[in-house]
Amino acid sequence: MKNTDTDSAELTRLVRGALSHLYDHAYLQNCALSSMLDLNGKMDSRTRVHHLRRMLMDCIEALRPDRQDLRQVEAVRAHAILTGRYVDGLTMQQIAEELALSPQQAYREHKKGLEAVAGLIRDRLSAGKGAEALAVPIQAGGEQILAAEAEVDRMTQASRSESVNMREILEGVLKLLLPLTRQTHHIITLSPQDEWPLITADRTALRQALISLLTHALSVARADLIVVAQHQDSGLILDITESSDAVGAQPAPAAQSQIATGLVVARRLIESQGGRLETAPGAAARWSARLFLPTARKTTILVVDDNADMIGLFQRYLAGYEVTIVGVTDSAQTLPLATKLQPRLITLDVMMPQQDGWEVLQRLKESPETQHIPVIVCSVLKESRLALSMGASDYITKPISQAAILEALQREMIILRAVPQP
Repeated sequence: MKNTDTDSAELTRLVRGALSHLYDHAYLQNCALSSMLDLNGKMDSRTRVHHLRRMLMDCIEALRPDRQDLRQVEAVRAHAILTGRYVDGLTMQQIAEELALSPQQAYREHKKGLEAVAGLIRDRLSAGKGAEALAVPIQAGGEQILAAEAEVDRMTQASRSESVNMREILEGVLKLLLPLTRQTHHIITLSPQDEWPLITADRTALRQALISLLTHALSVARADLIVVAQHQDSGLILDITESSDAVGAQPAPAAQSQIATGLVVARRLIESQGGRLETAPGAAARWSARLFLPTARKTTILVVDDNADMIGLFQRYLAGYEVTIVGVTDSAQTLPLATKLQPRLITLDVMMPQQDGWEVLQRLKESPETQHIPVIVCSVLKESRLALSMGASDYITKPISQAAILEALQREMIILRAVPQP
C-alpha cells in the first residue's frame, strides 16, 4: 500500500490499531500501516515488524517537547498519555489520575496525540521515506531486546489458548527459580488462597512470562517478594510487591539491558494472552507489579441497540465462538445491566429513542462501576471523533460486517475461542 494521501482519520485509526498491538507480531505484520511503510516491498516480515514497532516508539518520543519550553502543555500531555498507554501499559483511568485530568479530557488529549503521531508518519510518507528512514538507531542493549522480541513473536504465533491452573504453573516457576533466589538472597512468598479460578492462556507462554517477570523482579528487588492473588469476576489478579524492608534499601545491581529485556518479554507474552502487566519502578518506595489474566469462561458482550435485528446480527456473527451476547433494546437499562453483568465489552448504538447513545456513553464513563468497560459505538453517523473524545474505545460505521466486528474485538485484545465441536 503506497498511497500517501490516506484520509487523516483513517491514518489515525491505523496508528491507534498498531499502537494497541505494539507487541502483537501477527497484527503488525498484516496491518495496512506496515505495508505503507515498506515502500520497496523487500523486507521480510520480521524486519518489517521490528522497524514498524521502533518507528512508532520514535514518533511518540518525537512529541516530547523541550523541557525548558513550559508553554507546550498539550505536547507534554500527549507524550505522557501515549507513553503511559502504549509503552508502560497503563489504563486510561490510571493515566488520567496521574495527570490530574478528567477521563474525558484524558481521552481528548489521547486522540490529539494519536493524530500528532499520524501527522509525523504522513510527513515522512509524503517525503518518500519508508520504515528504514523512520527507525531509530539501536541503542546499547537494543540488539538483545530485538532478539528477545523475535523469539517472543515466534512463541506467540504458535500459542494455543486453553484453560490452565495458574497456581500450579506459578508454584512450578517458583521451584525453578529457587537456585536464583538463593544467589540473590531473596525469598518469594506465595500468599495462600484455597481456590484459584482457571484462566485462559497458552501454558508455555504464561510460564515463560512468569519466569521473565520474576527474574526481572529479583534483579531489581531490595527485599523479599510477596505474591498475592485476587479473584475478580473477569479474571485473576496477581500482585507482586517487595516487603516493607525494601523502603530505603539500595537496589540490587543489574545491567539495564537485562532489566529491559526481561520486562519486555514478560509484558509481550502476557498481552498476547489477553492480559495486562503494570509495574511501578519503586525508586523511593517498593517495587511492585500487577498481572491480570482473564478467567476461563465465556466472554460477555452487551449489545445496546433499539433494533432487535441488530442484536440478532451480532449473535449470528459470533455464533461460532465462546461468546455470550446480551441484547438491550431499551437504552435506559444499559447502565444498571452493565453494572450487574460487568461485560467484557459494550457495543452501543447512537440513534435511539428517549435516551440516545451519547447520553448512555456519558453515564457509563461517569459511573465508577462501568467506566473501565470498553465501549464500541456502532452508528450510521460518522462521529468517531466525538465518540472517542467521550471515552469510547472504538467506532464502527453501520452497516456492520462480521470482519469489522472481529477486527474491533481483536483491537480490544479479546481472545475469541471457537466453540468445541462435539
